[in-house]
Amino acid sequence: MPQNTNKINLPWTEEHEAFCYKHHICPAAKSLWQWLMRQGEISAEVEPDLSEFNATVAKSRGKGYSHNYLKQIFNQLVEHRVIQIVKQYSWKIYKLLVRPLEWLKPPRKKREKNLQNHNFSDTLDPSKDNSVVPGNIQQQHPDHDINKQLLEEKGIYFNENITEVLDRPVNEIRLSVLVFDLRGGFDKIPNPEGFIRQCLREEWWLEKRNYSRILQMFGNSTEWDELFPSG
Repeated sequence: MPQNTNKINLPWTEEHEAFCYKHHICPAAKSLWQWLMRQGEISAEVEPDLSEFNATVAKSRGKGYSHNYLKQIFNQLVEHRVIQIVKQYSWKIYKLLVRPLEWLKPPRKKREKNLQNHNFSDTLDPSKDNSVVPGNIQQQHPDHDINKQLLEEKGIYFNENITEVLDRPVNEIRLSVLVFDLRGGFDKIPNPEGFIRQCLREEWWLEKRNYSRILQMFGNSTEWDELFPSG
């Protein structure tokens, strides 16, 4: 592959170090991550040749990594979503994206965002008058029917008026169903409807064990962006 002449400076921070420590990313994988960051702009597609990385390793330690070990440290970065493979040309040449650190952080729970923002947002809107009582005219939430269908396809049923469930964002319904399956599904959960309600209230998909399992399943796929849309 042609060598990229526009190498960027390494934007490595203490947060990157903390991420490596938290997720047990080995020193060799960390070095590979740093090398990949230098190959182009973060979040832009690059086409690195891992044999070039191995050549730099050989200069510093006398010999490069074995084929299997090189694949192992590369896969460690894939598993933790540090990189996303777009296309594989051979065992050592890929088209890929290097993710920014902010993208790797689990999304905050809604209630945490609300604690930070609710007073501020209320005072910003002078037209907001809590004394006004809304009328009886209600418009059905656009996700209502989609959510009802998703749940019924799973065998979980809610009446039309259970808006606390059916009016949630579609991705949260999908995440709740995923957690339901991870916890054993119908074999271990006698009250699926109650489980889904509680899962949505508590956002169980953000609990460490559940989040890690979902990450393993979808972290390197486009479906991850559908489950955890930005914002």
